Amino acid sequence: MGNQVKKMGKALMLVLAMLVCFNIGVMAQEIEATMAPENVKEAETTKVAGETETTKHTGEVETTTKANETETTKPSGETETTTPSENNNGTNTTQPNVRILFVGNSSTYYNDMPQMVKGLAQADGVNVTIQALTAANYKLYQFADEKDTYGSQLISALKNYKWDYVILQDHREMIITDIAKTQTAIETLKPLIQSSGAKMLLYDTQADYIGRSFTATGYSYYLSHNEIQHYMIKGYYMMGNKYGAQVISSGVNFERCLKQFPDIKLYNADNIHPTPTGSYLAACTIYGTIFNTTALENKYLPESEYDSNGLLKKVTKEAALKMQAIADPRLTIDTSYVEVNKGFNSKVTATLIANEKNEILKDYKNEIQYSSSNDTAISVNKYTGSYNAIGVGDSMIMATTDSGLITMCTISVKQPSTSFAINETGIAKLYKGDTIQYTTKIAPSDTTDTVKWTSNNTAVATVSDTGLVTAKKVGTAKITATTTSGIKAVRYIRVKLIKPKNVKVKKLSTKAKGSRYANIRIKWTKNTNAVKYYVYRSSGSGYKKIATTKKPKYTDKNKKKGVKYYYKVRAVYSNSKCNSYLSDTKSISLK
Repeated sequence: MGNQVKKMGKALMLVLAMLVCFNIGVMAQEIEATMAPENVKEAETTKVAGETETTKHTGEVETTTKANETETTKPSGETETTTPSENNNGTNTTQPNVRILFVGNSSTYYNDMPQMVKGLAQADGVNVTIQALTAANYKLYQFADEKDTYGSQLISALKNYKWDYVILQDHREMIITDIAKTQTAIETLKPLIQSSGAKMLLYDTQADYIGRSFTATGYSYYLSHNEIQHYMIKGYYMMGNKYGAQVISSGVNFERCLKQFPDIKLYNADNIHPTPTGSYLAACTIYGTIFNTTALENKYLPESEYDSNGLLKKVTKEAALKMQAIADPRLTIDTSYVEVNKGFNSKVTATLIANEKNEILKDYKNEIQYSSSNDTAISVNKYTGSYNAIGVGDSMIMATTDSGLITMCTISVKQPSTSFAINETGIAKLYKGDTIQYTTKIAPSDTTDTVKWTSNNTAVATVSDTGLVTAKKVGTAKITATTTSGIKAVRYIRVKLIKPKNVKVKKLSTKAKGSRYANIRIKWTKNTNAVKYYVYRSSGSGYKKIATTKKPKYTDKNKKKGVKYYYKVRAVYSNSKCNSYLSDTKSISLK
């Protein structure tokens, strides 16, 4: 019996062990499925200039919805343990941990580019924690949707953890065909990013190498590589300036590299995604932008001690050094977004920042020139950056160098109103439920002012953004229309009591002072908002108030027979301005 128990015990332990192994295997598969993009297609083996060995290029991943996370998120306040390393000056440094969150699609996660940023930082002695929430073909509006799988993950990460930098990247299709949707997504995410303690950056990626077709509002059109990059650069700077986000001009540096080093292949076989060399250029650009520094002479290079995960094994050291040189110079501008009035004159100044050891800049004059995207709004001096606000509208002043560096600022030209009035005159007298539409006239004709409508007593009357007033209850209200420039126009609303209804008069059988006289009863429907009523009588020569009563009835006593009497009633409110109009006339002839 004892042996049987032992055998059963061993069998049970074996089953449990198998179950544990099975569960671990399932968990590993689930983790692997979460971390790696699905449906990755491998293209033909291609030799790429600037890479050290034959590389299998990954095709465009546009069907998967798996996030490619580079590192598990750590709770707020938790730091990553790292060993202090030498920076470019050869000194050991220890800095606080910097937490960076990447949000985007395959243009971000390709070649594990966020980890390249980490490699550059660690080589400079900067402690960083990198987290990436990315999904192939994803758009920013999906990440801003709490009901979306990855949207809920992003919103949770922003609400529950602290970050130093959040980098947003949208699909090029959205930037070109529906940038308003991207802006709405940024407006949703911006307060969450700010509450997490982070600075928001927008990542302008490289354009398609050979161009492509786009469809918007049912119309299909083809854009070349240069046209796509132009729209992307302009779109990202427009949004960055508007929402106070710094733009990472990786797309600009791709353009500069294609011109400077045409033999280095930055695009893989699909002509969309970057090669490892292209990703290294993007990483150098991102690193320099975030930390306001340069990647030039950074020791994160192929076969270096910092490339422990081998991300640069397919990049030659020569190509890597050239990418550092391309990413080194930055063009900054002293204004990102400003609103000015028509007729205003001022100046913007761009500054070229570069390492003096950068050899490639010696091939250029490095002069800065300025241009306006909207000459009807802003005219700008090509050489000085001085501008004149000559017409209303938004314009982007673009500063460029002959080496291809670009930066932009937005000037929004406004025209204040000089006169303003409400067209409808007089006091509006309404009943509960009534409406009145106010309209306005404003000058000059090109004013950019808008009108804000307010009510000082919304319990009595509300007003919409377009000036539609709705009476809510008996009382008075003041409606004010105010232009952006501060000019005001006022109208007054009186919501009056409804005039008494169902007024009836009848001769009573009660005894009067004599046979030649009779008593008359006047009744009407009670108005719950009335505090009292006035009763008026006429026998043919004008009405006279004959009584004040709190009840919806009154007896007019001892009226002479042989006369026809006319009666009207008024409902009275605590504010006499809201008293009702007189009721319909009711008459009776005494016989």
